[in-house]
Amino acid sequence: MQYYPSNEQPLVSEGVLARLRAMYEALTEAEQRVADFIMQHPQETIHLSVQVLAQRMQVSEATIVRCCRSIGYHGLRDLKLALASESVTPLQEIHEDILPDDQVGTVTRKVLQSDIQAIADTLTVLDEKLLEQAVEKLLRASRIEFFGVGSSLPIAIDAYYRFLRIGLPAGVATDPLMQAISATHLPPGSVAFAISHSGRTKETLNALRCAWDTGAFCILLSSHANAPLSKYAHIQLVTSARETAFRTSSLTSRIAHLSVIDALYVAVAMRRSESSLAALERSTSVLDEYSL
Repeated sequence: MQYYPSNEQPLVSEGVLARLRAMYEALTEAEQRVADFIMQHPQETIHLSVQVLAQRMQVSEATIVRCCRSIGYHGLRDLKLALASESVTPLQEIHEDILPDDQVGTVTRKVLQSDIQAIADTLTVLDEKLLEQAVEKLLRASRIEFFGVGSSLPIAIDAYYRFLRIGLPAGVATDPLMQAISATHLPPGSVAFAISHSGRTKETLNALRCAWDTGAFCILLSSHANAPLSKYAHIQLVTSARETAFRTSSLTSRIAHLSVIDALYVAVAMRRSESSLAALERSTSVLDEYSL
């Protein structure tokens, strides 16, 4: 087994549990057993030796190390250090299940804390280099077409609205069939931006595949790494969300996805600040005519 110098920093910071959830589907079956144990027994993982962990997980020691590296750590030691710094108990409290007899105030606290944690977890799993690449592609795009269905469609519409207001050639179709047709007719230099929590939505996959076939640069925003849609994405931006009894992870993921869209929008606007401000002023003047 290879060991790293004590002064060498792990590849990623905290957020082990969030990263495991986001990368879970990209792991091998054996690595998923490692991930399952860590997510179910985070405190035990910190204190047990690799030999004992291997016995408990029913995998080899090498598999544990591979799993650690698959989610961005040098090895088990670095993962343990990051896991220990996560403050596991508060994390569990934030993700309390909503109970049938909870008062409205309690429900509100749990929902908002879950949303806050989704954003914090997403910050730990997002790849900054991929974000930078996405911004550069969006800046140079001849057209930006957003795709999404179900709960992802409002996010796609919001993204379209934001980028359109700063003068970028953005578009979105609300009908899945029209999305596929729109993707087929994208001009050269286009960016196709698909949003799908599961990364498995058939309608979104069809649209993204059509865009891929036309030669568009394809971006996928999803909560699961290595999902089926990623086959047709040049880059995938992965967020993190956790499921509770009355809130599926797809509901929480909306907050994370909107936050990523916000970040991309602001970054793009700042890179072309003068033209963005001018476009915003024109957009605002039009909207003012409809204000009471």
